[in-house]
Amino acid sequence: MGLFSRKKKTEPVVETVKETPAVSNDIPGEVIAAISAAVYCMFGEGARVMSVRRQQRTGRSAWSMAGLLENTRPF
Repeated sequence: MGLFSRKKKTEPVVETVKETPAVSNDIPGEVIAAISAAVYCMFGEGARVMSVRRQQRTGRSAWSMAGLLENTRPF
């Protein structure tokens, strides 16, 4: 290297992450947006929704299960 030689500047490497949308064929985008907004309100800016899927239905409705749990709770 000479007295006046310069080193070639290298550009910083920027790593990009390909994000896939969380929207499924059977769940509307508005529902995903509402869930994402609720997660943001609860956990803040660092939280992310990775996936959303429908829950498999059981034989009872949610209200029926809530009543069952309320009435069978131990004293």
